[in-house]
Amino acid sequence: MTANLKRTMRPTRLRIFCSLFFIVAVVALLGPISCSRAIGQRSGELTSEDGHGNRVDLLRASGPTPSPLPCPGCWNPSTASENFDWLTPPALPPDWLATNALGPPPLWVTSDSGLPPPPADTASNALFIDDPAVVSDKRLDGWFLDFFEDCCVRLTFRHNFNLEASDVDSNLGFDGGVLEISTDGGNTFEDILSAGGSFVMGGYNRTIATDRGSPIAGRQAWSGNSNGYITTVVNVPTIQKQGRLRWRMASDTSGGNEGWRVDSLYMTWCVGMGTPCPSPTPSPTATPTPTPPPRASCPQYTITEGAGTIVPGSTDTGNHCVWCSTLITLPFPFVLYNQAFNAVNVTSSGRLAFVCDNEPDGYRERCLPASPYNCGYDFTIFALWYEWGTLTYPEGCSTWANGCGIFTSISGTPPNRVFNIEWHVIDRKDSIQTGNFEVRLYENDPNQRFDVVYGHSQKKPFTPAVAGVQGSPEFFTQDFCNVPAPQNASRIYQLEPCATPTPTPTPTATATPRATPRQRPIPHPRPLPP
Repeated sequence: MTANLKRTMRPTRLRIFCSLFFIVAVVALLGPISCSRAIGQRSGELTSEDGHGNRVDLLRASGPTPSPLPCPGCWNPSTASENFDWLTPPALPPDWLATNALGPPPLWVTSDSGLPPPPADTASNALFIDDPAVVSDKRLDGWFLDFFEDCCVRLTFRHNFNLEASDVDSNLGFDGGVLEISTDGGNTFEDILSAGGSFVMGGYNRTIATDRGSPIAGRQAWSGNSNGYITTVVNVPTIQKQGRLRWRMASDTSGGNEGWRVDSLYMTWCVGMGTPCPSPTPSPTATPTPTPPPRASCPQYTITEGAGTIVPGSTDTGNHCVWCSTLITLPFPFVLYNQAFNAVNVTSSGRLAFVCDNEPDGYRERCLPASPYNCGYDFTIFALWYEWGTLTYPEGCSTWANGCGIFTSISGTPPNRVFNIEWHVIDRKDSIQTGNFEVRLYENDPNQRFDVVYGHSQKKPFTPAVAGVQGSPEFFTQDFCNVPAPQNASRIYQLEPCATPTPTPTPTATATPRATPRQRPIPHPRPLPP
């Protein structure tokens, strides 16, 4: 779920077809039941183990563990998990962030010993934070969430807490822990419930007192003594932007306790766009073959090999997302298919859309001419159309000093400037796979020139990318489709002017021939009767 979940919930999507069905009676009789393919994570990958041979046992709950939410239509179930056992305490997983907004050390750490007992749900490590006798606000930002095209997200985790609470009122807590979520990439957080989530089991058990200075005063929270590990299951709300989970412990002005331990994180979700299952195909009926409309022969762009290299972009357009666009102003009017434009939508999917951005357009890549989606793909440069992302995941984005995104720069001086638009991207489904390419727009070029420059792309050989340019549907030029992108190469696009036709002489009028009159027969005398 983060660059850890690739470590993000996007990574290499493992399709888990091992459905989890739990029956209370069977659990009671046979004890813990686990899927035969538990999934752990290490070094940014989801694996069948945690990288050290430690299986992930997520079902050691005091009661039956709920099954994942059923996937609709033809969506596929996927899972990911983390048990922290591959780490050396006190280290956290890469890209997890522990901070103390208030209060003294320590920060959140991994731990294999100490209170409250037992130290871990699965041997040997768990997350841990103390409960001090002073005001504190201790936060752990964990998994990033990236479920733009998915649904039915459910989080399960095990935790063990002993946090200061009232001995008189079983509904009142003084120190407590909460689960929060960010829906804007980790900039702001709110409680999982106020964001639209819901607990299936193991939800908050107390309300934090409002008169003792707690940073979460008045909120529902986990507080008191859980008496060992319990299971919490929560339905995660729908997130249209990159999200992140946070475990947060807050204490008041006096009185402390043993602390809070968290272990055995398990996430399930459904992958897909919700396309209904295909219906049986009826027997075909003979249909007349349609005659395709003629493609205009002029004006069309021609493509030639170039020798240009990427000019690094220095200005961040602010595009850091998946299936999204950012409108930017051009430094000079650029002419495409004889139309002048002063702005363009730069898209994370590798397109420049001068009229309509068509985002989000997930899974829409196709050979040119591209048919309309939200609107037409008219006046679009397809630099390298693919399911890219410009999110800031360290695994792939660390390739560049300024990370992932779309960056611009200007070369030359008026009236012959070149506007460079450079992409630093990662594969939406696998953040280790990267792409680097650029479009260069030329000022006042008589042939309306633009270049597409390809740098090095760390991509799988079967990447189905598309490149070319499209005006209105009958005007398009395709460089390639459903083949790997070229490496360290350049393309020059120029609009060839239409040839002036030679005038056809006006024909001389010819007299229309008239039919010759037919001669009438001459009558012959008839003999008289005798």
